[in-house]
Amino acid sequence: MIRILIVEDQAILRESLARSVGDQPDMTVVAAIADASDALDVALKEHPDMILMDVCTEHDSNGIVAAARIKEQLPECRVIIMTGMPEITFVEQARTAGVDSFVYKNVGTTELLGIIRSTVEGHSTFPLAQQS
Repeated sequence: MIRILIVEDQAILRESLARSVGDQPDMTVVAAIADASDALDVALKEHPDMILMDVCTEHDSNGIVAAARIKEQLPECRVIIMTGMPEITFVEQARTAGVDSFVYKNVGTTELLGIIRSTVEGHSTFPLAQQS
């Protein structure tokens, strides 16, 4: 069973993700929170296998900064950063922070679930660099 912590400030998206993930026979949502600054404390308490974290969360908390702190203390915990913003510097910041995968929120549920499973298995998914 893949234990997942969801960090997303938009309530409708957080609830939808929790339902979609929780409906999977091989996944369970251990917590769904709105503020990335709370993610480390929740992760230390709940011991998720995977954290699905938005870049920008409540109280202007940065998911990438939170991910770096989590990876320092829980290196075995996989982290997927997600964003709806086309800011390409987020991808490199996420790599530097040690996250395992990065997705844009325009992916479908089936694709996201596949990325979660492959990331837990040790594979990384990052967007391709823009061609100029």
